Amino acid sequence: MMRLAAAVLVTALVIPALALRPSPPITWLAAATLVVGGAGVVALSVPVVTAGASLAVIAYALALLIVEAPFGPVAAIALGATLVLLLALVHFAGRIHGAAISLRVIASQLRQWLGIVAIGVAAALGLGAGGALLAVMLRGATLPVVAAVATLGAVITVAGVLALLTREDPPMTRP
Repeated sequence: MMRLAAAVLVTALVIPALALRPSPPITWLAAATLVVGGAGVVALSVPVVTAGASLAVIAYALALLIVEAPFGPVAAIALGATLVLLLALVHFAGRIHGAAISLRVIASQLRQWLGIVAIGVAAALGLGAGGALLAVMLRGATLPVVAAVATLGAVITVAGVLALLTREDPPMTRP
């Protein structure tokens, strides 16, 4: 069941690129995404699924470049949310492979993943709004000022990710 859900997410990754521009280079990248991502889903291998997801992001970026479409935050956020769910699902499925898991555990994991996705969506919207505000404020600024502001944003982002990854989870207690 989890492999099926992961396969659906891999398929969903190629839809935005093919919807923008179903040209031969995009189609080949989408096919490679399905093959590599599908192999990762079958093997429950996070690195292989990540490689397939990377191909999907490249296909989407190439389609945007070819079409010269304006930036669409909704599509980018949906693509990012799909990537997060796919990688979390494959990782979880690989860890529990062959074990009997209750629906309560799966529901708990799903709530946690959707919470993380919701935080990511809120952060993306907030950063997008902040970026739009900075674009207005930095209009006419020199390149070093823009680079310094971008570096500060990157450092804050990395610090936040490190804080999330290094936090200790509370010990599990049985009810």
